Amino acid sequence: MLLGLACASPGMPPGGPPDVAPPQIVAIIPDSGSVGVKPKEVLFRFDEVVAERPPGVTTLSDLFLISPRDGVPVASWHRDVIAVKPTHGWRANTPYTVIMMRGLADIRGNVRKTGATTFFSTGPTIPRTRISGNAFDWVSGAPAVGALIESFVPPDSIHPYVALADSSGTFLLEHLPPARYKVRGYIDRNKNLGIDPSEPWDSTTVNLADSVRIELLLFTHDSVPPRIRDVAMVDSLTLMVTFDKPVDPAQTLTAANFAIIGPDSAPVPIVSASPAAKDTTTKTRAPAQAPILRAPPPLRTPVTPRADTTMALKPVMSRPAPISSAIIKLRHPLTPKSVYRVHAIGLRGLLGHTGDSERAYTAPSPPPPAAPKPAAAPPVSPPPVKK
Repeated sequence: MLLGLACASPGMPPGGPPDVAPPQIVAIIPDSGSVGVKPKEVLFRFDEVVAERPPGVTTLSDLFLISPRDGVPVASWHRDVIAVKPTHGWRANTPYTVIMMRGLADIRGNVRKTGATTFFSTGPTIPRTRISGNAFDWVSGAPAVGALIESFVPPDSIHPYVALADSSGTFLLEHLPPARYKVRGYIDRNKNLGIDPSEPWDSTTVNLADSVRIELLLFTHDSVPPRIRDVAMVDSLTLMVTFDKPVDPAQTLTAANFAIIGPDSAPVPIVSASPAAKDTTTKTRAPAQAPILRAPPPLRTPVTPRADTTMALKPVMSRPAPISSAIIKLRHPLTPKSVYRVHAIGLRGLLGHTGDSERAYTAPSPPPPAAPKPAAAPPVSPPPVKK
């Protein structure tokens, strides 16, 4: 017996290949598309034991969305089953969509790279409606990855239908009762399910009867107009002025929006002023179609994972990005080491508020002349050959 205990060691039993496959869903209860049901919980059943604390999240609840929302989801672990329910229970006569996001793992650390979705109704019908679209960070022009999308009938903003924008900014809300909805998207940085003053957001209103597609341009709603943040010299006759807040791209910037006053209070003639050219090193691609989330197959068959547009072509905004800087062309160079006052006049922010600002700028000294290259030594003639 002592010999047997000495030979024992913890770990996986030998004799088979290592398990590198993530957990697979074998059933979701109740069946997707069910009506007239009010389960205690929605059950996601897997083909193996899953991790109680997957990597990258604090709790299992972080991997689930319940639409419409009624508090945060409550997810409980039961080895190869995860049970999900709303904090305040299921509401009567309501269509629900329960989304499991990618990131679930088994106890060996194999992580699922796809999610899954199911839908049912506590009432007699399920609406065949959808709101799809794309969310962008308007200032950068990039997709608003992970933006929280909410759709509700005012004034009830407590129970919105919800979705998350994926890696291409695409989102999809399905099975909403036909009505006039307010749709808003925002970057919920502190996860408090609300819009804070520093968080970018956008909203619109739609009349939903069947299918609607929208675009959300998220930006920080600041009522303070743009101001000059910095002034830099591009060359002897060119200045670049950057702003602390984006300027409305619909505003046409000209020389009338700027003034440069010299140390003798005399204005410096400006030839032209225009927005700085955008960086075109990244190729733009055609807009991607919205993902179609299909219902999972019946019980006892593999469940179709939730559609993911990660590999789809990245969409592009239909509107130009805001202006972040301007190029000013001068008639003559500035005097080195002299202090000038650079004025911006009537700059309009994204909310329509306009204002003026100024900033001091000291013209830099010209670079020192390059040192002359030493003259090349004359070639040395070989000594004469004696005969």
